Amino acid sequence: MRIHPLCLPCLLNRVYYEAKLATSDPRILDKCMELALNTLNEKYSKKPVNTHLATEIHRKVYEILKCDPYAEKKKFANEISAKLLPFIEKIVEKSKDKFRAAVKASIVGNEFDFGVSGHKVFESFDYLLDHFLKRIGEDLAIDHVEKLKELVDGTVVYITDNAGEIFLDTILMKEIKKRCSKLTVIVKARPILSDATIEDAKLAGVDKIADEILTNGKGAIGILFEELPNDVLSKIEEAELIIAKGMANYECLSESNFKPVAFLLTAKCEPVANSLGVKRGDMVAKVVE
Repeated sequence: MRIHPLCLPCLLNRVYYEAKLATSDPRILDKCMELALNTLNEKYSKKPVNTHLATEIHRKVYEILKCDPYAEKKKFANEISAKLLPFIEKIVEKSKDKFRAAVKASIVGNEFDFGVSGHKVFESFDYLLDHFLKRIGEDLAIDHVEKLKELVDGTVVYITDNAGEIFLDTILMKEIKKRCSKLTVIVKARPILSDATIEDAKLAGVDKIADEILTNGKGAIGILFEELPNDVLSKIEEAELIIAKGMANYECLSESNFKPVAFLLTAKCEPVANSLGVKRGDMVAKVVE
């Protein structure tokens, strides 16, 4: 998915959001925003994949900030998701179709995404539990769960998205592991936004479920194929199914020829929703063969 005009204010808003998480120094805030504006001015007309340009901008901002601005947000997301997990597991366990319930739990978990314009992560356990219970009962706007279930009998590569969310992913990973021949999980190589790294994956217990955990090379937002280590690229190329969590992975992989791929996400912004033909806030399980 190529960059959309609405991506511009969203990117700038996210730069300001993360800079404010790290500092209140107006000189540093100005520097971060000026850098983002200059990069957008230079690159926007080339209509790149949005996440590729976002990766370049956020990496430069991180160099200015000299820290992981989302560290506390990720810690919170992991802690509250660990607390939520037993409740969601019970719901899935009691479901007539555990696989479908696990897919929906994973998609609801995709709402743990800090800094997206117009999207709020409510930081209350009671609210989040009520919200999960409500959302898991809702229909998917695109529902290819049965096709996904058919495709998980071979080698599966599962590309994760956010910290916190990855705890809910483990419910689906366990269901996949019952059916597949090998499960490879890919996380970020280093902190960027609120995305899950190897440390987050291990906190969630992914290392006890998956056959292997690999990283995306240099920590790009989504997947930047030219940065992938050769062994990771080979895993993706040879996979009998790719599961891509979240909007960034959709933006990257919808521009690729890798198939089949299952996109599991909540459409939290208008450009992604429009690209998928759904409404903002809709839950999606879309398989492209």
